[in-house]
Amino acid sequence: MRTIRAAFHVHSEWSYDAEIPLARIAELFRGRRCEAVFMCEHDRGFDAERFGAYVEACREASLPGGPLLVPGIEYASPDDRVHVPVWGPVPFLGEGAPTTELLRAVEAHGGSAVLAHPVRRDAWQAFEPEWLALSKGIEIWTRKWDGWAPNRRACRMAAEAGLVGVGALDLHMAHQLFPLSMELEIEDTPRGPLGAAPGYRRDGSGQGAISVEACTEALRQGRCRAMIGERPVAPLTRGGLGATATAVERVRRPVWRQGRRLRERKQARR
Repeated sequence: MRTIRAAFHVHSEWSYDAEIPLARIAELFRGRRCEAVFMCEHDRGFDAERFGAYVEACREASLPGGPLLVPGIEYASPDDRVHVPVWGPVPFLGEGAPTTELLRAVEAHGGSAVLAHPVRRDAWQAFEPEWLALSKGIEIWTRKWDGWAPNRRACRMAAEAGLVGVGALDLHMAHQLFPLSMELEIEDTPRGPLGAAPGYRRDGSGQGAISVEACTEALRQGRCRAMIGERPVAPLTRGGLGATATAVERVRRPVWRQGRRLRERKQARR
């Protein structure tokens, strides 16, 4: 086993609402010492053929010295309320698939599903017990939606369901970079069809290959934890540190919103 750092929930120009090329994403996260990036494109506009091309594009954009781009799809429920990022040996499952059917299919294929940003549109209120049983994790801190502090409700849900608490970026633009990541324990030796394909890289350290399969298997087996910078997120999810982080976010959010309104008005006047 070895430990690597991975960024989670990153969108590229393959998503309808993002613009960053895959090659640029690889460069950005190489500079942040991430050895893997769990990509997460919206299902809108995808089909089986486009998904195949996307997987190949991720392979081609992965850098010899890292990071490895792990292809994934963020599926939206028919009403666009619940979003589920999926990674692993799973074919494209269709745009706007009902969440229960989606999760059952992911489980059948041996993939990993994560319940995304529970705060968005109060998605957590729609979560069903079966969804928790079929998922591998919950995003307990999504930079785009939760700001500078973990979502304490999501933390409780993940703990009660025994799921991985995922630290995610939901990054669409380069300025949304934030020192939130996941630490994964992975096997060095690739195995199976994904590991045998040219979908892995060797980092030159003598520690062996990092494969798409090894990365997704670490998530599937729960061999991972959320990190903020060089420190685990866990202490910020409870107790005094958690209360302080939440208080800081409550102060920051209205200031940020006001600043955004001012920027939008300034742009509108141009």
